[in-house]
Amino acid sequence: ATARTIYERFTNRKITHKDLELHFPLAKYTREADYEKQPRLKPQTLSVTERLQGQWRSVEKCFTPEQARREAGRCLNCGVNTIFHGDRCILCGGCVDVCPMLCLRIVSANRLGSGETVQNVLERQLDDFPAQEASAIIKDETVCIRCALCAERCPTGAITMEQFCFEERLQCLVD
Repeated sequence: ATARTIYERFTNRKITHKDLELHFPLAKYTREADYEKQPRLKPQTLSVTERLQGQWRSVEKCFTPEQARREAGRCLNCGVNTIFHGDRCILCGGCVDVCPMLCLRIVSANRLGSGETVQNVLERQLDDFPAQEASAIIKDETVCIRCALCAERCPTGAITMEQFCFEERLQCLVD
């Protein structure tokens, strides 16, 4: 903090943070079979007698390398997202049918809400098509396990898997 203050005072330039979002398409993204069904491993622990030998003792023992790999394989890859390209979607419903978590649904566009933002998006996407006749795919992100079955099933390539990265970069601004 002190160095930043000195820099700003002598250069008349303010240091700020700029948020940068990066998306990287992942070709052929797949997951191992039944990865979401793997139970969580509980680490072994020291006995009470061993714990009483000193406060510096860790209560939990380390996983073996194989156990660590197995536990890491349970990761849901929350930084990987399904990206929907609406201009390619033909609303065939294949993604909805194949989703094991039922997080995708095709709904009438008038069920998306009546807020100004929703209406602006609908107007921009639908051109002159009547909104009451349009449909949309909605996704519950809290349920998705990133299995990529929807992307595999999509006949038009309207669904892709992308890695999301967030970076905070410093930038200097002139007053």
